[in-house]
Amino acid sequence: MSISNKELSRSRIKELVSRWTQSRRGDFTEQDTVTNFILPFLESFGWNKYDVCEVKQQGYPVSFKQRLPAESRPLDKPDCVISLNDKPYIVFEFKPLADGGVIDRYNERVKKLQEKARKLNTRYAVLTNFTETIVYGKTGEKPLIRFGEPKEYLSRFEELWKYLSRESANQ
Repeated sequence: MSISNKELSRSRIKELVSRWTQSRRGDFTEQDTVTNFILPFLESFGWNKYDVCEVKQQGYPVSFKQRLPAESRPLDKPDCVISLNDKPYIVFEFKPLADGGVIDRYNERVKKLQEKARKLNTRYAVLTNFTETIVYGKTGEKPLIRFGEPKEYLSRFEELWKYLSRESANQ
């Protein structure tokens, strides 16, 4: 009997939540957070973190650079863009675990993220420090879904799967 992609994903998320529970969050930089939690989080949803055409960090996907001249791109590069079939699908803004409080307390963060989503024409924009994750539509100011702590990734897994899994994106 083989395990489904969804169940494998749920199992990997459970491991990440356990690791988060045991971590000393004050010691994490943004890069530590990305390496130890966020990239494994994306990988657990079926995205290939080793393929820069699919998961592009600190820059724009090649297909986007070819379509939009440099002067039309937002000045600050996205932290990560996930592409599906060579088209930007999700844009991410990462913050460190140590970034305490409500992650979207700075309205400017959300505005910049949504500007990037519009320019890239992505389906979703995600703000995360792993402790909190907020998913926005490309045009909406209000979140489509908000997770206040990693334990919610397990209790509300179906919602998370719907927005972030590669399998759902392909349907």
